[in-house]
Amino acid sequence: MKKMNFRKALRFCWGCMLIAATGMAPQTEAQTVSPVLSQTTLLAPYSYKLQDWSRLPDERLQLRLRLLDTRVEASTLYLKMEMEANGIKIENPMPLANGIPLAGGEEITLNASRLSMYFLPANLSLSGTRAGEVRASDGMLPDGIYTLKFKVYEATTGNLVSVQEMPAMFTLVSGEPPLLTSPAENETLWFSDPCHIRFQWMARHLQYAGGFSTEYDFEIAEIPEGVSAWKEYFNTLPLVYRQTTTQTFLDYDASMPILLPQKDYALRVRARCSNASGEAFYIKNNGYSVVQKFSYKELCNGISGLRIDRISATSAHLTWNEPIEARTCQVYYRKNGKPDAKWFKAGNELQGGVRELTLKDLDPSTGYECKVSVKCAYTESENDVIFRFTTLSKDNAHLECGNHNLQSDTSRSMEPLKELSVFDQIRTANGFVIDVEEVEGSDGRFSGKGNTHIPLLANTGVKVTFKNIFVNKNYELVSGTVKAERTITKL
Repeated sequence: MKKMNFRKALRFCWGCMLIAATGMAPQTEAQTVSPVLSQTTLLAPYSYKLQDWSRLPDERLQLRLRLLDTRVEASTLYLKMEMEANGIKIENPMPLANGIPLAGGEEITLNASRLSMYFLPANLSLSGTRAGEVRASDGMLPDGIYTLKFKVYEATTGNLVSVQEMPAMFTLVSGEPPLLTSPAENETLWFSDPCHIRFQWMARHLQYAGGFSTEYDFEIAEIPEGVSAWKEYFNTLPLVYRQTTTQTFLDYDASMPILLPQKDYALRVRARCSNASGEAFYIKNNGYSVVQKFSYKELCNGISGLRIDRISATSAHLTWNEPIEARTCQVYYRKNGKPDAKWFKAGNELQGGVRELTLKDLDPSTGYECKVSVKCAYTESENDVIFRFTTLSKDNAHLECGNHNLQSDTSRSMEPLKELSVFDQIRTANGFVIDVEEVEGSDGRFSGKGNTHIPLLANTGVKVTFKNIFVNKNYELVSGTVKAERTITKL
């Protein structure tokens, strides 16, 4: 056998290696899946609720996949979803083992129902500085500019093969809930008959809700006495009235349930925004405004211009002006000088329009206090002004015109009256009563002006002045000069 030349043998081996190498190259490239094009398309409106993403209509979300290498006969792909905005990232922790067959050069489109599993809570993880905010709000996504994309992995090797990932970009901008403008927080509204109250609020979402229509749910609830957590537990309060309107105000009138005076009420308004296809525009706090409180009260004024005249040893005549809202009046009286003394009713209630009453069976030379309480439709007047007078003595001693000089009366208390005010009454030793109109001084010593009545002159009213008189704690004149100036009225 003829021996082969070494050079020829070397060339033969190299040729075999080259043929082998060139024969293997096409087979290796035929198994390469990369690159894969991944293009995500998302149509508005966009959902704020993370759980809603697994229930999107098919036309709202689509994913186009294309295996660019035409030499690949068949492959199986896995997907991994990623949604990201500033401070929040929502993703599948790993590719989901849901095989998607795809051949080289082939293109397929997956719609929302085929992609729903990638948004199921069990297949999601949250990270970022705002992840806690999403969990605490039961899956409500915060405002921001988001990207949504799907990464593609080769099923058998687990390698990332999507080198061209074209994400969908979308912006979540939520609307602010309505702002209650009238009544203001803790405002007092006054009862009127018939009732008319305008409740008003301001919409704060309209600039983002083009193409959407809005309805408002208006609600009033009563706050029971002693309930402090009315703001947090509005739904547990007794509901008084609820109405849906498209306006940003509501006129509450007599056709609606009566709001009772002396009650506190809670108010809130919810905005609901949707379009013709039923899609809802998200408004923060589920569309609810803050809960505000207002008080509803009846304005029940007291009387004015009370005058006590025709004072005798056992009686006194009272006249007054009543407010227009008065339904009835009740006169009360008691002896003066005892703050804890019981108030007695003077007869029955007087119907509106009756503005006078005579107190009878009084004790002579005795100080009394009296007041007139007004009853309106639902409430009574408060802090009624107390008026004082003193009945005359039995001998009807009278005040002489001119100067009336009273020497110190040692039988009366010498403890000084700390303060004397307008409308107070000073009692003299001989049974006269001085109604104070102007006064200055303190600690028993007072100067000023007033008036009194002289029974022997048919209760003629007389203007008086006094200077540096001494009055004790029982409003009794102990010493000083009272000067009668002129007659003011003849009764």
